[in-house]
Amino acid sequence: MGNFVLKFKQFMQGRNGIDKLTYGIFAVYCVLSAVKIFFIGNKWGTIIISVLQFAVIGYGIYRILSKNLQKRYNENFKFEQFLLAWKPHIEHLKLRIKYFRTHRFRTCKGCGEFLRLKRKSGKRQLVCPKCGKELSFFILF
Repeated sequence: MGNFVLKFKQFMQGRNGIDKLTYGIFAVYCVLSAVKIFFIGNKWGTIIISVLQFAVIGYGIYRILSKNLQKRYNENFKFEQFLLAWKPHIEHLKLRIKYFRTHRFRTCKGCGEFLRLKRKSGKRQLVCPKCGKELSFFILF
């Protein structure tokens, strides 16, 4: 077994390996697998999604085994920039899910700050901690 690991390490030297974009590609593959469940009765839908799955997994394996490191690095960098642009939205969604029973979330009209309010129904007035603007919100439930 140790000989196999050594041979595999030698084979992978100078190759790209697994990076964040590869994880993203495999996540797309998993999403396609979940979507495929809804097309079980539809022959052409299943075929199209299977071809897309094959293309996605093929591209992922191609990226792992590629020796063009600079090109793969640039692709991964662009993907990480894309993720960085969506990170605040994902963090806000996580907060909304975590506190959905106890808090309500609103956005300041002055600066766009994400505000977390206690879950009390009725009219609420507060001052934005970032810009100092007075705000009033109506919380239904």
